[in-house]
Amino acid sequence: MTEYVLGKNGLRIDLLVIKKLTERIIPKDIARLFRSFNLFEIKGLGSSITTDAYYKTIGYAGLLIDQSSGRNAYSALDISLTFLSLRSPRRLISHLRRDRHLTVAKIAAGVYHISKETFPAQIIVTSELLPEDCLYLRCLTDRLAETGLADRLADDYRLHQEQEVYIRYLHQLTRANTKTKGESLMVCEGLLNLFGTSSEEIIERTRREDSEYYLPKIEELSSQNTYLKSLLQQHNIPFDSDAGTSAD
Repeated sequence: MTEYVLGKNGLRIDLLVIKKLTERIIPKDIARLFRSFNLFEIKGLGSSITTDAYYKTIGYAGLLIDQSSGRNAYSALDISLTFLSLRSPRRLISHLRRDRHLTVAKIAAGVYHISKETFPAQIIVTSELLPEDCLYLRCLTDRLAETGLADRLADDYRLHQEQEVYIRYLHQLTRANTKTKGESLMVCEGLLNLFGTSSEEIIERTRREDSEYYLPKIEELSSQNTYLKSLLQQHNIPFDSDAGTSAD
C-alpha cells in the first residue's frame, strides 16, 4: 500500500481518502464520520493501535492543516481520523476513557466513535464488522477459517474478477493465509481454485513482484556505494565498509 505524504516534511500517513462531494452521504456505518479529508492509520494483522500511534496521527492531522494555505486551507471541521485494526485496542480505549475522559461509543458492529477529540475520530475493528456491510474489510485477516465468509467473498469476487484492485486484494489475502495451517488454508485454497489458481502460484507471483520492486533499489544503492568509494580514493581517503563496527 502506498502511503500519503503530508506536506513538505516527508511525513507519511497510511491512507488519505478525499471526499470530493461533501454533500453526498455514504450509506455505510464506517463513513458516518467522514469529512472532506479522511486520514487513516492502519495497523498490521499482528498489531493493534497504540497510544503513540494515536497521538502521532492527531499530530499529522494538525500538520496537514498547518501546511495548507490559500483558499483551499483546511480546518479541524474538514478532517476526520480513522484508526483501523484487526483487534480491539483495549488499552487505548481505556486510556481515552480513564485519562482523557473522552466518550468511546459503539455506534455499529466494529465501529467506535470518539467524542470530544480535537478531530472527529473513530476506531474500526475489522474482526467485528458485519460481512453484509463491509465484506472486504471483514475478510482482512490471516485466519480466514469461516467457510461462509469465504463463500460470500467468492460470490462478490466473481462480479469484479477482471478488475486489478480485486485481483491484488485476493492475492494479498491468500498470501497472508498461506502462512497458517489447517482450515483457514483449506478455505483459501478452495477460494483460489474457483478462479483457476493456487497458493503456490500466488507465492511465486509475490516473489516475482518483490524482486521487481527491491532489485532496482539494491542496484541503485550498490552504484552509489561504488561511486562513494571511488570519490574517497581520489582524495586518498581510506575506505573501509566495516568501519565503525569494531569494538573500542
